[in-house]
Amino acid sequence: MLFKNKRVIVVATQSELMNEHYYRRLWLAARNLSIPRRGWLDEIASCFCDFRGNIIYRSGEPYPIPLADDVFGDDPDMRWLSYYLNADESGTVPRTISRKIERLQLIDLYFRINHPNLASHFGK
Repeated sequence: MLFKNKRVIVVATQSELMNEHYYRRLWLAARNLSIPRRGWLDEIASCFCDFRGNIIYRSGEPYPIPLADDVFGDDPDMRWLSYYLNADESGTVPRTISRKIERLQLIDLYFRINHPNLASHFGK
């Protein structure tokens, strides 16, 4: 059900998330938050539980919010997040580029909902 007069959040597309600059800014923002890797699952789940707006795809269709446990289900220790947050030798760019789009979308949505001022700069 869509709520009227509520915040509308648009889910990032795969091409946005894989854009070098967008990916790096999302990575930096996640890296700079002081959330332990195992705490991210609870943070993401709480973010969606507390949000009283609409989350949609670019097409306008409602985004079916997945359970964070399902998206990260094969990684209960959140080791993937540790690998995702690792920097290269310079410390300024990610060591690897993840292709786990659904996981990246949830992290991106976390920022769009809880830190919209930061998220507004990801695509610039």
